[in-house]
Amino acid sequence: MRELIDTIRKSKWATLVLIILGCVLVFWVQWNASEWLAPLHLQSRSLGQYILKWLLTFIPVIIILLILHRPSTILESLGLKGSILKGVSFGFLFTTPLYIGFAIIGKFNSELTFIYVLQWCLLAALIEEILFRGFLFGQLFRVGKFGFFWAALLPAVFFGMFHIYQGHDFLSSLAAFGVTMAGSFFFSWMFVAWNYNLWVPIFLHFFMNLAWALFVVEGTENAAGGLISNILRVVCVLFAIVFTVFYDRKRNKEALNIPVFKI
Repeated sequence: MRELIDTIRKSKWATLVLIILGCVLVFWVQWNASEWLAPLHLQSRSLGQYILKWLLTFIPVIIILLILHRPSTILESLGLKGSILKGVSFGFLFTTPLYIGFAIIGKFNSELTFIYVLQWCLLAALIEEILFRGFLFGQLFRVGKFGFFWAALLPAVFFGMFHIYQGHDFLSSLAAFGVTMAGSFFFSWMFVAWNYNLWVPIFLHFFMNLAWALFVVEGTENAAGGLISNILRVVCVLFAIVFTVFYDRKRNKEALNIPVFKI
């Protein structure tokens, strides 16, 4: 068994197969989790149901990580040993244009609750970044040594699929898929550029989610957004990219020269 695990760890194609298997299992568990949890009589989309569904979902993820890594190195492989303070600070800094713009053109959401912020802003960002960036992208890019585009493509597609439900018709669902897929590539690059500190994309994601929830602005009822909200979102992305490139030129010179299409 030990020899088999060592062989798998040395094979990029075995890593790819495991990650694809992980994607399939994640969707399968998410699809069936509500039915499995039905005997508990939890309220649909409640915090308790949300947490339990994701705990079930991460079981196959943890098993695959234990195949690819020694237990003591799993957190590092996911990028969770980086500076949390740096993640909070720069995550908020990069989203300031969004808050300033929304405060001017929108109005404060007086119906916002702490539970909503905890569940759909913080936990959603934490879980999605661990799954899509730390696990899917991170293992393909850092362990499998696939080029950035190929390593980021699979999690981007799955990330987009996870947000299709936010559309109310075909076009809005397609828009939600496209916007979140593009966002996935951005978050993956930020993960690499910040020396695999997953807390930076986690809190960047969180503060974007929070701005979407904190203000009532046309288009923010789903992930696709409206014209003005997307302009502000693009400004945040460009600000984050430019700042990241010039924050540490020596380090980010390497981030700009990463292999893109290597197979």
